[in-house]
Amino acid sequence: MKHKIVFFDMDGTLYQTENDIVQPSTIEAIQELRKRGYMVCAATGRPLNQMDSILKHVQFDYYILINGSYILDGAFEEVDSKPISTQTVKDIVEFCGQNELGLMFHFGDATYIYNKFYPMYDFCKYCNVLNSLFYDPSQSYHRRHRAYNAVILTREKKEIDDFMAAHPDLRADLINVKSDGFMFDVFNSGNDKSVGIELMMKHVNFTWKDTIAFGDSTNDIHMLQKADIGVAMGSATDYVKSFANFSTTSVYDNGIYNGLKKILDDQEE
Repeated sequence: MKHKIVFFDMDGTLYQTENDIVQPSTIEAIQELRKRGYMVCAATGRPLNQMDSILKHVQFDYYILINGSYILDGAFEEVDSKPISTQTVKDIVEFCGQNELGLMFHFGDATYIYNKFYPMYDFCKYCNVLNSLFYDPSQSYHRRHRAYNAVILTREKKEIDDFMAAHPDLRADLINVKSDGFMFDVFNSGNDKSVGIELMMKHVNFTWKDTIAFGDSTNDIHMLQKADIGVAMGSATDYVKSFANFSTTSVYDNGIYNGLKKILDDQEE
């Protein structure tokens, strides 16, 4: 067996984002990997509390969460983490409060809305991520817990651009969903799924040569590029696919099963 570990993105890769349906062929493919002795890991922009749909079917060996900033083992014990600094979180809270922007934070295993409750709630409902969702009108939860990313809603993109220019330690990714304005995922600029994977692999003495990775989005690019075999899903853009070794069909069309079948069959030849 040439490879030892497989990393899977969640949305658009393991399941359909809009309805969280996990294809039976996907479960079958993961079960086959386990039978063959592979480690199976999640690599996602989601926090743990937004993974219920897949955790009903699969327990992973490691979890690379919130774009590589929060890493757990199979028993959900913390392996490593890279939270946003206390001062930067404070700056985000003040910025959103002063400009009346929607705001919520992911704290690893819980999500708290600070501003604009209903637009943020509607966004979470649309994305099927209502679990462990709370409201903190006092805006104090971050003083006691580490925040790993913020989700900011604004109608004026220039506001977020100006804030990011003043905070080069942060990165803002536009979330391409229906919302009442521009919705941004904001986290440490140094955080990335591939960085989180590297931190995790130190604990098992693996390298990128041991890895297979599946993904479909821009936040999967470095993971796909560095893996020994990077597989882009059929739903990925041509730009994302350019960083992978090959692409498979979409999650709607048994993409994981088809991609793994090609890889495992090739290794048996």
